[in-house]
Parts: sequence; structure tokens; C-alpha cells
Amino acid sequence: MKRNKLREALDLLRHALEVKYRFIVHYPRLTRMMPDQELASKLEILGRDSIRHADIVSRTISRLGGTAPVPTVDLLPEPLDFKDFFRKQLELEKLALWLHTKASESVGEELAPSLREIAEQERWHIRLTEEIISRLG
Repeated sequence: MKRNKLREALDLLRHALEVKYRFIVHYPRLTRMMPDQELASKLEILGRDSIRHADIVSRTISRLGGTAPVPTVDLLPEPLDFKDFFRKQLELEKLALWLHTKASESVGEELAPSLREIAEQERWHIRLTEEIISRLG
């Protein structure tokens, strides 16, 4: 892989990981706080997928010879407005889709399939997050 492509791939993947880290720690708490049990179950899936995606991206960064960023976490506002939270989450899901798609174009065919799979799951996360927002009223 050429140096410029490698740098681009690592930058995209680090950014994708930073996006995942922003809210990943909050999923268990949000799941417990969610007033609707069906939505709580969907949120649990989002959290589980996000952890798995972060692990795959972190390993991909390592395989490319890079170092994963140190996790940073956004604090949950008090009081928490679920709808506002999920609007922000929707934007992050869209950003993650773009980042994984672009990174899959930069990493080479050995690593691209797992990133394309994550991108496809991000499309589903976008739809799921939109559903959560609409159901929150």
C-alpha cells in the first residue's frame, strides 16, 4: 500500500474509532434509562454493534501499523433529552458510514470486506436511530 493511501486509511479509521468512542460507554446506562422496553432492546443492539465495530477498527489500525486513538467520552447532559441525544447519534452514525466507506476504499482488498460490512451495518444503525427518534415523539 502506498504511503499516502496508508496515511489516508489510518486517518479515516482513527476518526471512525473516535466517533464510536464518543458515546459507546453510555449505551448500557441509556438502555436502563429508556422508558420503552422495545426501544431499550434496540439500543442494546446498537451498543453491542458499536463495541464490535470499535474492536474491528482498532485491530485494522494495528494491522496497518498504526496506533488507535485514546478513547474520549462525551458526558451525558443532565437532564437528558433522549430525542436530542439520538439526533446527535444519528449524525454520528452517518459520519461513521462515510468514514468506513472511504476507509474501505483505501485499505486494500485484504482488509476492505470487514469495513464494507461495518458500513452496511451503519446504514441499518441509521434506520434504527431514525426509528428511535420517531418513536420518542
